[in-house]
Amino acid sequence: MPTGGIESHLREFCLNLAESGAAVDLVIRNSAMLPETEDFFRRICNRVYLGRPNSSLGQLIWLSWIGLKRLTKRYDALYTNGQGNSVNLFARLLPRRRRWVHHHHTAGDAADQATWPAGYRNALRNADSIIACSSRNAKDMQQTLDRRVLSIPCFSREIASAHPEPGPTLRFGYYGRLIKEKGIDLLCQLSADPEVKGVEFHIWGEGETYSPEFFTRYPNLRYHGPFSGKEALQGVLTQLDAYLLLSTHPEGLPIALLEVMSAGLPWLATDRGGVPDIACDPMATRVIPTTASYEEVKNAVLTLATDIQTGRVSRSAQKALYAETFSAKVLVKRWRETLGIGPTAS
Repeated sequence: MPTGGIESHLREFCLNLAESGAAVDLVIRNSAMLPETEDFFRRICNRVYLGRPNSSLGQLIWLSWIGLKRLTKRYDALYTNGQGNSVNLFARLLPRRRRWVHHHHTAGDAADQATWPAGYRNALRNADSIIACSSRNAKDMQQTLDRRVLSIPCFSREIASAHPEPGPTLRFGYYGRLIKEKGIDLLCQLSADPEVKGVEFHIWGEGETYSPEFFTRYPNLRYHGPFSGKEALQGVLTQLDAYLLLSTHPEGLPIALLEVMSAGLPWLATDRGGVPDIACDPMATRVIPTTASYEEVKNAVLTLATDIQTGRVSRSAQKALYAETFSAKVLVKRWRETLGIGPTAS
């Protein structure tokens, strides 16, 4: 996709592995990436294969062709992600690899498992290692698959973001894909509620469901459009007093929350996937049920606003947890060991 959490992870994954000395061949079956993203991957990867066929059949034919081109290449590791039928197919096309590691990005709970096609279930049985994004997700998958599932977080961008003392009006916001499952309508409803005083709402992102004109009907909500790059992200987080992820999407471990955590920004999110695993501070990192009513969500937002204004919310705990568990330095070591390429270049 042009943007998204997993797209951000893939950029950081390839970049950090390449900088650690690994040579990366990248294959994307159905690419809609922006030209600047393609240029980025071609600079850091050994080879880049981007499929753009118009049909599912065309994508599979293209993928098989790429597999045949790389058939004689011996790889230290094959890393796959996504959860479609093509994962298992492509792995079979690359038999000359020492290890196959599959990374599952979404929640892994019963609702998520119900969407897995038969070919993807084969991949989960056949891969040498299965990796979930959080320990909670790994436990749910392990019970169903009856095999060990490890937990390694996705890569995220570390943001060292200083923030001034909160003003009389707090700025709560969301950035990411603009789809209904991310709670966009709920943010709009909160912004129009006269009882939600002292909070201004901000949204960054893009998506076909919501046009820029859609947000003009909500005077207490500012829509800023999409952004790209770490510097722009730092600017976004510097503007906010808290991040809101009121999602019903089968989140694995939202990368936006990891980025927010690195900056120490307080957040409120719904209980999906691995979100509870990173709720390390009851004041700064708050989790509410996915099934919460509108009044419950509103009360949670107002309580967070009051606690921020009265100085009860600290940024230090989650910044420390990020440095210890989610930083690039930590994850490069864990991924290299899991891929079987050791702690240094091989």
